Amino acid sequence: MSFIYKNPLSTDIVNGTLSVIRTDTKGTTFSAGLVGGYTEVWALSDLIFTIIGTGNIREEANRIPIEYYQRLAPFQSNIITLNNDLISSGRRRLGQLVYVHETDTVYQYVINNYETLYDDAFAGGAVETGDTTTTISSGTQFAPNVGGTNFINAWLDSSIEGVSGVTRANARWKIFYGTDITVTGGTYSNGTAVFTNSTGGTFNVTGFTTGGTGSYTGWTASGDNVPTTPIEVVDGFTLNFTGYQEPGGAGIATDAAINPDEMTIALINNGGGANDKTFYRGDGQWQQPTDTELTGGTYNNSSGTVELKNSDGSVVTLTGFTTGTTEDTYVTGMSYNQITKTLTLGLNDGVDFNAGTFAAEVTGGTYSGGSITLNNNDGTTSQITGLEILTHIGLVNDSNVSVSGTTIDSVDTTTYRAVFFDYVIDDGTNYRAGTIQAVWSSTDIDFNDFSTVDIGTTNNFSWGMELNGNDALLKANILGGTWNIRIIKHII
Repeated sequence: MSFIYKNPLSTDIVNGTLSVIRTDTKGTTFSAGLVGGYTEVWALSDLIFTIIGTGNIREEANRIPIEYYQRLAPFQSNIITLNNDLISSGRRRLGQLVYVHETDTVYQYVINNYETLYDDAFAGGAVETGDTTTTISSGTQFAPNVGGTNFINAWLDSSIEGVSGVTRANARWKIFYGTDITVTGGTYSNGTAVFTNSTGGTFNVTGFTTGGTGSYTGWTASGDNVPTTPIEVVDGFTLNFTGYQEPGGAGIATDAAINPDEMTIALINNGGGANDKTFYRGDGQWQQPTDTELTGGTYNNSSGTVELKNSDGSVVTLTGFTTGTTEDTYVTGMSYNQITKTLTLGLNDGVDFNAGTFAAEVTGGTYSGGSITLNNNDGTTSQITGLEILTHIGLVNDSNVSVSGTTIDSVDTTTYRAVFFDYVIDDGTNYRAGTIQAVWSSTDIDFNDFSTVDIGTTNNFSWGMELNGNDALLKANILGGTWNIRIIKHII
């Protein structure tokens, strides 16, 4: 089973609490012999677990040891033995504090993502549970167990924060600050203060009121109709303009592109109407925006031609597509690069078809049911239809599937007679790829599964197919674990 914490038990049970006579100067036990808790050692080297030789590693030099077996031969496994609380081994326990005299510092023993490491080892079959102990094996050198090896390596790691370049993020022994975390510095910008603390972390404080001498510099007016009192623009200042529409067209235009430290304000009056988009630049030039946007398009399957229509009335023609209804080459997907203005159509033969010189307004797109939908940055969409061959291709992505008998996909048996599913499955550790071939009649269905050799083991996952009314159902049979499934199907 996956990781579940419980209070520890051992083979030696104490029937009463240990104590000493009140006038006695002896203690009940040395802190150096405790499992976890609080311990004191002399030097940083006392935090290191050292492997000397093979077999059971029990060296006096290991001040805070773990119960570890180093394989004697390649066909054996390395093994770590946990107490049955599952968070301690030997005298090490997650969360224990150790004071080091050498540095006058307290360190805490931490294994990041511990529960995930344990669950991965369990899912990989590396965990064996006893009455009072639990063992985790690495597998042999010839058949290593990835989950078990990662778990054991986490316990063997004795890295110390601040030693040999080790940072707090990847240290096994982290400096314990308790409640003594202090602010060591910080910066301020535009109403936000960023503070750095003694652990190396940061935190933000927002909501400061910005001052009158903040990120803005003052502006003064020059040219026609200079006001008596110069206008100063500072943080929080709003500059309003009022006016009226003239028959020739009027409005406000600003431009700082010519001189970065100047802003030109001018009335538009170029003989245009109220909706004209001409504007006056700071260098004295009138400018008309020239951008066009994609408004629609069609695909002709007989000629293999795509026609894309622009807002200015022009048409962009794309040629070179394989034509016909029985060809083996077909479109499998598409993407649009806003930076390079390139539309890429993916083909099943692995050769992408690229088309450029599109206007920058296209931001992306999707494919569904034989149609390509292009998204424009003004909120409108455009469609390319007629891609009939694509109706035979489907894509399925299911994540976190753990229930046996889950229906992953279905095919209409009244329209089609066979299906090919190209698939890849994984649970994060174990992987398999393959192809399912299925054929059916009105009463029977047969299928087979041709797959690769597993990475790890996928014995907990198998495929099944069954008829349900007018549908052929693809089912996931799961004996354990949570699986990610990706499928591309071709139906005939």
